[in-house]
Amino acid sequence: MEETKPLSDFVAQCPRIFQNYGKVLEDRNNYFNKRFALEWADDLTDKWVVEAGCGDDSMLNRCQPPLQHVLGLDPLLESLHLGPHMGWKVQGVVEEIPFRAETFDAIYCDSVFEHIQDPKATCREFYRVLKPGGKVLINTNSIFNPFMFPNKFLSMKFRKWVKKNILHMNEWEIKGTYPAPYRANTKARLKRYLLRAGFRNIQFYRWGLPGMRRPKWVFALLLCMELLSEIPLFCGLKHRLMVTCEK
Repeated sequence: MEETKPLSDFVAQCPRIFQNYGKVLEDRNNYFNKRFALEWADDLTDKWVVEAGCGDDSMLNRCQPPLQHVLGLDPLLESLHLGPHMGWKVQGVVEEIPFRAETFDAIYCDSVFEHIQDPKATCREFYRVLKPGGKVLINTNSIFNPFMFPNKFLSMKFRKWVKKNILHMNEWEIKGTYPAPYRANTKARLKRYLLRAGFRNIQFYRWGLPGMRRPKWVFALLLCMELLSEIPLFCGLKHRLMVTCEK
């Protein structure tokens, strides 16, 4: 007799009617939020990669075998000091990358595009510093997600208050609150900027998990929203928006 696999914490919290769909959401989230980037980087072991906006952690650290030439670029010195174990770290902004043309084989950019002021210039810079045939992975938020678009209008002070008093985030998560103008966080805008910069083979992906599980009726409503977002017309409701492209 086959042993029944125990439910994960997320699926166990789903109302019974949503548990099968909860498994689908969780599997999709685990793939795109973890394995996808590692598969994308599979052929970059001995290539030059820039992580644009490296922050204090990196999915690229999990690559096996490890990537040999990863450079972290970030405007904040504290992020570079606390950041991933990279051989090279440079302070700079994605709108003006401080390297010569055709320097890198790939660009990885996670949770940055929601914060940048000039996505058009950023896409041009990505294209400029990439070698011919180089590739890009951009992972960001969708402005149409109801938990994301308010950040475009709310003050930093209020957003930090919500994180502390409503979402009960820790001090480090609260400290990592930055302006979020959301200037390129739709599929149409991001595709337009990339095409104008010269990129090709542009592919989009969407996924996400409900951000609140309590109270239960809110969790149920969010699962209903996820179901609605499976319809192409409402796919923007998904939390994450990811794109890959090539020069």
